[in-house]
Amino acid sequence: MRNVRIYYAKRGRMKYVSHLDMNRYVARLMKVAGIPAWYTEGFNQHLYVTFALPLSLGVTTDYDIIDMKIVDDSFTNQMVLDALREKATEGIEILNVSEPWMKVPELKYASYTIVYKDSDEKLLASLEKLLKGNYIPAEKKGKKNKITLLNLAEKIKSIETERRQGDLVVKVVLPGGNTETINPALFLQSFISAGNRKPEVVTINRDMLFNDRMEKFE
Repeated sequence: MRNVRIYYAKRGRMKYVSHLDMNRYVARLMKVAGIPAWYTEGFNQHLYVTFALPLSLGVTTDYDIIDMKIVDDSFTNQMVLDALREKATEGIEILNVSEPWMKVPELKYASYTIVYKDSDEKLLASLEKLLKGNYIPAEKKGKKNKITLLNLAEKIKSIETERRQGDLVVKVVLPGGNTETINPALFLQSFISAGNRKPEVVTINRDMLFNDRMEKFE
């Protein structure tokens, strides 16, 4: 038995698949692809699978990771890759399969691209000013629905903004790992509060995962 790491992208309509349903999808995908995956033992057996950083509903990703175990050592990484690519549904792109090089606790940051579309150029300018300031308020819901007021500006590793006609493009690096994870969707709360209205369109994409040295997580 050996560990394998599956790298994949999740795009299009698959962004509407929740993390719980994604677990179910992966379990079905492994079965139809004929992957000799390891299942937990006991009365309620289930596929042993770990997502490096669970993705929120409505967020796409160019780079995500699933860890699992293969019980047949003769079933190579290339065989896993080929089988998954053949059976994966539209919106799921299997990028690569390899041995894990870094441990999940080493995962510290994630980069995102947030595109806020609105026809009000003054609103976009005010939001860009907000992002460059020292205080970006947001409310984070925790266990038992406990609300914690956050200053997102203190959590940002790096941020860049770009104005296009009708778009505010935000590239931001946020904590993402076992120690702390900041959901990029929290920015939407601040945008709504600052503009006093919901945006016309907002898209969020996770671009990459990093360790504490800002090296690509692999």
